[in-house]
Amino acid sequence: MQISAVNFVLGAVSIKQVPNDGIPQIAFLGRSNAGKSSLLNAIFKKEIVKISKQPGKTREINFFLVNSPDNSYYFVDLPGVGYAKVSKSMRDEMANRIKNYVEKAHDLKGIVYLLDIRHGGHQIDFETITGIKSAGIPVLLVASKADKLNQSEFIAAKKRLKENFCLPEEPLAVSSKTKKGLPELWKEIDALLNGAENA
Repeated sequence: MQISAVNFVLGAVSIKQVPNDGIPQIAFLGRSNAGKSSLLNAIFKKEIVKISKQPGKTREINFFLVNSPDNSYYFVDLPGVGYAKVSKSMRDEMANRIKNYVEKAHDLKGIVYLLDIRHGGHQIDFETITGIKSAGIPVLLVASKADKLNQSEFIAAKKRLKENFCLPEEPLAVSSKTKKGLPELWKEIDALLNGAENA
């Protein structure tokens, strides 16, 4: 998939602000330190998504309009789940923001859920993914930070994620740094945009 242009559109803090213009949306979600912002910048091939050294900085639902030669769609950067150095009330507010978006966004076609490949998944990952699937939204599990492991660790980590999340096959692994797996990720996103359901 080729990108002609990408532009930040808005940061929504309520479901009323979410675009409802018929343009398909693909959202990116994961724990606060899973590398969502870095991956989006790697996909866009430009530093458009703000990256912070402190996890949990994304608190709004950020919409990026992506134009390709064939069509247009939104990539949506959701607040991270789990760890964030904010108050409990703010964490609850962010969680509700995500829940409302997943349940009520009419044009949401699927969610790319990032899991740090070095970890086998946390309880909040399992709970969040279960909640998304119960809302009828396809979820694509993607293992991020693939460059952080050597080959034997990499093979073992993918097998562990497959088993822990009961996947039909090992998850796609990507690296924002080396660009590993990005062409394959584009194919999976294209499948979501065209209505194919993933694990």
